[in-house]
Amino acid sequence: MNQLLLISAIPLLITLLGFFPRMARKLPKLAAVLMALQIPVVLTLIPAALNGSVPMWRGFAIDGTAAAFLVITTLVAAAAMAQAAFLMPAERAAEHPSSDGHLCMFYSMTGLFLLAMYTVLVSVNLGYMWIAMEATTLLSAPLIYYHRGPRSLEATWKYLILCSVGIAFALFGTVLIFAAQHGVHDGGSLLISKIIEHPGDIDPRLMRMGFIFCLLGYGTKAGIFPLHNWLPDAHSEAPSPTSAMLSGSLLNCALVAIWRISQVVTATGQGHLVQQLLVPAGAITVLAASIMLIRQHDLKRMWAYSSVEHIGLLTLAIGINSGGVFMLHAFNHSLAKTALFLLSGAILHQYGTKSLSKLAGLLKASPAWGAALCIAGFAIAGSPPFGTFISEWLLLRDTFTKGEVFAGVVVIIGLAITFIAIMGHINKIVFGVKPTLAHKDINPAWAYAPLGLMAISLVAGFAVSPPVMNALTMLISGGLPQ
Repeated sequence: MNQLLLISAIPLLITLLGFFPRMARKLPKLAAVLMALQIPVVLTLIPAALNGSVPMWRGFAIDGTAAAFLVITTLVAAAAMAQAAFLMPAERAAEHPSSDGHLCMFYSMTGLFLLAMYTVLVSVNLGYMWIAMEATTLLSAPLIYYHRGPRSLEATWKYLILCSVGIAFALFGTVLIFAAQHGVHDGGSLLISKIIEHPGDIDPRLMRMGFIFCLLGYGTKAGIFPLHNWLPDAHSEAPSPTSAMLSGSLLNCALVAIWRISQVVTATGQGHLVQQLLVPAGAITVLAASIMLIRQHDLKRMWAYSSVEHIGLLTLAIGINSGGVFMLHAFNHSLAKTALFLLSGAILHQYGTKSLSKLAGLLKASPAWGAALCIAGFAIAGSPPFGTFISEWLLLRDTFTKGEVFAGVVVIIGLAITFIAIMGHINKIVFGVKPTLAHKDINPAWAYAPLGLMAISLVAGFAVSPPVMNALTMLISGGLPQ
């Protein structure tokens, strides 16, 4: 209980500070400092989770799965707030003038959004998890609409409508999972540990239907193809710090929900259904996203479709029940994609446009930014020695080991197309004739957060070893507390 309150304190403080418009000038830097202080707080949860310590309070628990993804979510949010401390005031003074109240609203909603994501991760009650997931939709919608333009309005409505329909499917699936326990003598429960106590008393037909509807619902929020249509618009129109949190944190929350439910379904004797549905869904998502990456005209939409591709890889990892690889790739993807969205925010502010056709000559305009974009681009495309290369390699190894040869071949084709597409777009951005820049005086400190994330990704690529993978497997195997 104390740990649950401890991790909530700083996001709640940022939320409360946003209610005071007089704090508008101080709040960006203050929020960045507070989120930096949050990192050691959540890191202390890992040793306890490895030792099997699972503090619970009425359907909430910080188990291994929650602890690991809390760290990932906090790293992403801290980097986003560090970049926002530079970007948000600069945007206010230039292309997106706004009031102090409007800026403070951004931080209040960001704090609540982070609290909602934390709640999803620590929920081991399927009902609480559904409520928290719906809260992430409602609380992040104002952040997507922050710039208040016609395109951001369209993106927000699409996000709300599609995710609300999806979450309704997840609600129906949750009800079916509860109904599947009609044969349990002491009544049904939505607590994960209670559901798996009596696998022989579970109605397999209702359990299968419940999983399918939950997959449709949470799959919409995760961006699994063809349920991904909200994602490119929302990621493109939101402020870059919000885009980083949507891609690096929110998508993970939906995948954690799918992971937890898939573990329940497997524990009740329906593991074959998980593999039959998620393996092809993951492979198709990777291939579809790679094809859509070829013809892109918007920098942030390009990274959004890259997120869809990595969601496919993570879905595949869940399908083959490769928990350690699932956790490792989620970590690597979140680092690289957050760095790319934050870099893109600075580049777009410098150039004054998101159009790929107008972005050129970055190495001449700003050699440091051009080099950073190339590094992050190589990382997200799965190039060595970054962590994404290792986790993708391990995923392919496990895929072939499980006998999913066709899915593995499809993923390899998709990864190859993705690498060519991303490198082709980055080539056009960094080379070419230097254009007239909208803003030339960008503080080099803007690069600290994304470069810091890439340094961690580089270390992760060299640090992966059998003991590390065993530790990750131990963490994620604690996803079903007893």
